[in-house]
Amino acid sequence: MTSVNSLRALCLGSALAAFVLPVAAQAKDGVSTGPNGISLELGDGAVELTLGGRLHVDGLSYDGETDFEEVDFRRARIELSGEIGDVLRFRVDRELARGGGWRNVWALVEPVDGVRIRGGNFIVPFSMEELQSSNSAPLMERSLATAWSPGFSVGGAVEVSGSNFTLAAGYFGDALANEDGRSEERGQGFAARGTFAPVRTRGNLVHFGAAIERRNFADGETASFQSFAGSPLAPTLISTGLIADPDRLTNVGAEAAFAHGPLLLQGQYVRSWLDRTAAPTLDSDSWYAQASWVLTGQRYDYSRSSGIVSGVRLRRSKGAVELAARYSGIDQDDAALNGGQARALTLGANWYLNSNLRLMANYVRSEAQAASGQSERRADLFAARFQLSF
Repeated sequence: MTSVNSLRALCLGSALAAFVLPVAAQAKDGVSTGPNGISLELGDGAVELTLGGRLHVDGLSYDGETDFEEVDFRRARIELSGEIGDVLRFRVDRELARGGGWRNVWALVEPVDGVRIRGGNFIVPFSMEELQSSNSAPLMERSLATAWSPGFSVGGAVEVSGSNFTLAAGYFGDALANEDGRSEERGQGFAARGTFAPVRTRGNLVHFGAAIERRNFADGETASFQSFAGSPLAPTLISTGLIADPDRLTNVGAEAAFAHGPLLLQGQYVRSWLDRTAAPTLDSDSWYAQASWVLTGQRYDYSRSSGIVSGVRLRRSKGAVELAARYSGIDQDDAALNGGQARALTLGANWYLNSNLRLMANYVRSEAQAASGQSERRADLFAARFQLSF
């Protein structure tokens, strides 16, 4: 089903693409177009603005308790970023698909090299998988391990990076807009993530990371967590339902990654606890293991400042072909919660036509038990995506 917002997004995205797709940048009167969008320089480069966006069109076929096919916009996002001298950087993203809402809305200053102070609405520093852009992730959707993790939130953070380490910590509240599957009320509290890359050479990477999030809820707030079968366009796999009287949420995560040339391995484990004011504590375990391989030989980029694998290294005039596989699981079955457990095997293939265009195909085999004692449900999902980013 295509909504009015989705149609508006398509028209706007198509109009912008007509200006942005030329790969060779041409400058005139301070305006240039290229793979990264439309750039405007003012004051001899003292102020630089860039207008870009992303358009993800998904088609899927679902075979489970109910069978259906659907084509819809997964993302249709307009993105404005800018720099004012060497003092201030900012970004503003507006999502137009699936209910819309603000995504990245933040400003950043870097008082000294390697130290950044960021404030606004941005992805909480907790998980490498969530911090990786949807434009470069090897699979169409993130794993089951993100069900209880924070995603976007309003807050402030200090980020420190060196040649082989990062440390980010901050204080956060609710997000400006709700995302698919996310609890609308997240409480308030701190989150921190640290990474260490003892090996980071040309084509080789060994990465370790750890993170913690701890939030307190106000009286009258609620919480809920749910997992999807490979796409938010598909039915929910398992859900906790609405949890009343949450008091404190604690998430602890550990992650690792290894890259050698065109091969990348990465994984994460997350342990979650939700204390309640007048009821037993609820807990959840989730994890994923993932492998991807670039058949055309390109290696993977690594962001030293963020401590994440940032995608396949692409040359402007050349594309790439990538294969990926992931196995992920979540268990939120305990005596107090009985929220079910699920497993998902995802296989994917990607064709990067260039740095702006990508075609994706995923197959997801999921198994879920909604609650203890209930029968297991199995489903097969075939999904494809046309992706335009600029």
